[in-house]
Amino acid sequence: MTLPRQSQAALPADLADVRRKLEQLAAEQRVPELIELVLGLLIQLRDKNTALSAKLASALRELYGRKSQKLSTEQLMLLFGELGAEAPQGTADPSPSPQPGQGVVPQPSEPPKPPRGRGGRAPLPAHLPRETRVVPVPEEERTCPQCGAEKKCIGHRTSEVLEFVPAQFRVIEEQREKLACPRCPEQGVTTADSEKVMDRGRPGPGLLASIIVEKFEDSMPLYRQAQQYARFGVSLSPSTLGDWSAFALDVLAPVAERIEERVLGSCYLRADDTGMRVLDRDHPAGVKRGHIWAFVGADLVAFLYAPDWRAKHPAELLQSFTGYLQGDGYAGYGAMLRGDDRGEAIVPEERRLGCGMHIRAKFEKAAKGGDARAAVALSYFKAIYRIEAACKDEALSAEARWTRRQELSLALVDELYQWVHELHLGLVPGTPLYVATQYAINQEAAWRRCFTEGRFEIDNGEVERQLRRVALGRKNYLFAGSDKGAQRLAIGYTIFGSCRMHGANPLAWATDVIGRLQAGWPRKRLDELLPDAWASSARTAPTAGDPDAT
Repeated sequence: MTLPRQSQAALPADLADVRRKLEQLAAEQRVPELIELVLGLLIQLRDKNTALSAKLASALRELYGRKSQKLSTEQLMLLFGELGAEAPQGTADPSPSPQPGQGVVPQPSEPPKPPRGRGGRAPLPAHLPRETRVVPVPEEERTCPQCGAEKKCIGHRTSEVLEFVPAQFRVIEEQREKLACPRCPEQGVTTADSEKVMDRGRPGPGLLASIIVEKFEDSMPLYRQAQQYARFGVSLSPSTLGDWSAFALDVLAPVAERIEERVLGSCYLRADDTGMRVLDRDHPAGVKRGHIWAFVGADLVAFLYAPDWRAKHPAELLQSFTGYLQGDGYAGYGAMLRGDDRGEAIVPEERRLGCGMHIRAKFEKAAKGGDARAAVALSYFKAIYRIEAACKDEALSAEARWTRRQELSLALVDELYQWVHELHLGLVPGTPLYVATQYAINQEAAWRRCFTEGRFEIDNGEVERQLRRVALGRKNYLFAGSDKGAQRLAIGYTIFGSCRMHGANPLAWATDVIGRLQAGWPRKRLDELLPDAWASSARTAPTAGDPDAT
């Protein structure tokens, strides 16, 4: 049976060619070849439809769904129920029962969940200022209704009220003393130096610190800060606040540079980046996509701005780096060369470490897309991370953590990758589970390297947490006004990210350090102002006669 001529003419060119081929095979009675051709076309369409459906579901989940990667044991059991299988051997409880003489340290199978129900009130912090307010009994109730005698005070019933006293601006009038000799007028007048931190501006160190803390820690754009100050009766334009913020960051730039030196000079470095919209008059769209790189090392974090995503920018920073670098599957790491284009690789493959969070995230994405087979990988990750959590809870040394990983973790990693390699061969290319297994295979050697030393983490989680602050701020202020503005953003995230790592109060730190730097703090003693040292010990500012003062 042939189609009417109109139907044939309406066919697209590619389908018309297919039709002619099928008619040729049918005319030649080559039925097996015709069937194989039709089946091949159907398989291609099915695979393409499966991949597109998965991409659509993934896009909808990214737009509306939950972002957390955490999956409870109950969720994993539901996924295994869809598979009609039980959890893989060894993943429900990562710790085998210790045998006599083996010295295996048992691990908790699951941290206990807090009991549900209303808990008691947490006590108010003891450091808060307190005042006592005596509330008297009303006058009409101070006499006994039975005998008419006046009641005596036998004590007080005490309760606490937590009150908030709004912040307030304060004007400090600086009167600098002037001295002159009444007998020697030719000697002129001696005037005390100003203690202002900004020569041609009026903000004090506390106000400068508040502006940058609210922007970088609280992600509050400058125009919102101007609105907030207006409620206190002080009119400050966003442009003025911008000038003051830039001044404060320029003052703190030497501290950020020293943090960068410490971080990039460490032997174990963790890195990742995130995009940043930057206004650019030379760009056809008027705005370009820059990148903020985050590097964690030496218990500090350094943020650095790059105008694009090319590998030459991190390569310029890492020219003297000779340690281990941990990151995701960014191809630019392998393209970073020392010196010119003919130089050696800055971070060769044997010194690159993978990230378990990036591998797990792709399986988690496949599971949320409805592929229950991803639950197998997630169960292994859950067991491995439970061992890591126990190591941190017990505050194990690097050597002890390495031993624990050899005893418990490596067997799980081996089982996980055996399952990944077997499953990958039968998956449809382009589906989320195929992408997850392919990424896991590509990162296998780098991730296994994380287990070779106890000082290495098995993921890049600290960098990811630091970059969240950048992402939150980006949603509020939307873009940087220029490359210079983006560089100042990197300074702010560097100093306050490092404060956060060591629990230093960012407002107290910035107020103190701005004042000290503007008072002539010696540059060779910058390490004493870094957040880790500042949080652990008290320092004194150099006196006027200190020979180290600059």
